[in-house]
Amino acid sequence: MYGFALIVGLAIAGGVIAYIGDRIGMKVGRRRLSIFGLRPKYTSMIITILTGVMIAGCSIVLLSLASDYVRIALFEIDEIQESLAAARSDLDSKRAEVEDLSTQVELMGKERAALQAEFDLAVAELARVTEEREAALEELAMLQSKLEDSESQLLIASARLEETEAGLKMVSAQLEQARADVQRAQREIASLEEERKVQTEQLRTLTETRDMLASEVAALERALAETTQRSAELLWEAGQLSMWGTVIFRADEVVLGSVIDCSQPAQVVQEQVNDFLLRVNDVARRRGARSSRDDNDPFVLSFEEANVLAAFQKIDEASGKVVLRAISPVNTWSGEPLTVSLHVYPDELIRREGEVIASARVDGAGGADMVQAGILSLVQEVNSILIAEGMPSDEEGKIGTLLSVSEFANAIIEVINSRSVRTVKAVAGADIWRASASPSIRLIVE
Repeated sequence: MYGFALIVGLAIAGGVIAYIGDRIGMKVGRRRLSIFGLRPKYTSMIITILTGVMIAGCSIVLLSLASDYVRIALFEIDEIQESLAAARSDLDSKRAEVEDLSTQVELMGKERAALQAEFDLAVAELARVTEEREAALEELAMLQSKLEDSESQLLIASARLEETEAGLKMVSAQLEQARADVQRAQREIASLEEERKVQTEQLRTLTETRDMLASEVAALERALAETTQRSAELLWEAGQLSMWGTVIFRADEVVLGSVIDCSQPAQVVQEQVNDFLLRVNDVARRRGARSSRDDNDPFVLSFEEANVLAAFQKIDEASGKVVLRAISPVNTWSGEPLTVSLHVYPDELIRREGEVIASARVDGAGGADMVQAGILSLVQEVNSILIAEGMPSDEEGKIGTLLSVSEFANAIIEVINSRSVRTVKAVAGADIWRASASPSIRLIVE
């Protein structure tokens, strides 16, 4: 509203000034006045120009008086432009700063997110540490309780320590006595060392004797085997040449024994039984048994049906190993078929480790031959006992190798060196099961 009144005032002032100038110009023109010696026409023009200048000047003065903005625009425009340029420059710098600040704000936002994540982790870690602290406090309480117990035990230990110190003094005195005993023992050791040298020489001599005896035992075993074989051949030949014949199998004599594994399939078990019977037939043929049907018939065995059925039933019912044994129930003469009775023994523990199987008294002063014969007799007794308890045997009535040569030789040497009557025990070197192929036997000289 203020600007509208100003415009109206300027228009009125301009009109009044123009009117006055026109009236002055008309008067000058009618009167033909002259200024500065100029013609009236130009004088009128000058007055008109001056009138316009006055109108413009009055307008400017009026506007300057009426509005501070107009006065500033007319007289301070350069300063304003400079200030505006400076303000624009400041604005640009501020905008750049704002952009930098925005970038910084974004970075700070990211850092804040990272710090927030770290803070969350720290909170979780704090919770875990708090739990550990509580657990540690509980453990500390337990440790304090144990510490109190330890202190009480320490007091007890201190009392015991005092008693120990007193005992230590007593032990010190005993130690002095022991030192004197040691010196005396050292002197005795020196004399014993001389005695040991003598015994070492004796041991060397005995070792040579043992090796020699071991060689003799091996040779005797070979000779015994050859003699047994030769005796069997001579007996068979004598039976063939005798008018009345000879007994090739005595009543209740064990012909052969073997292990049958009944855990195998039925066909395999049957093959094992058949193989056993064929081996029994071969043993009978070599001894001189013949078939009653035909001399050329290779099968020379005779069975009782009930006995065979009962034996086969036991084999079918067994789930592990059994010992199948063929026994001659009656005397069998040369040229006759062999009547066989089959017996089945389940695999069981018959002797425990260290158990005494048999023993004999052997005189070491009787010489090497007598000692050797006594120990051989003991081994044969062990063989007979184990066969009686159901272990498998070969056609010569032996149960594998009961003793090693070194075990046999060592026993002989020990008895000979004693030069007195000693008790020799044959004990089980390990648990002996009925189906064992080669039981372990040890000889103990007492």
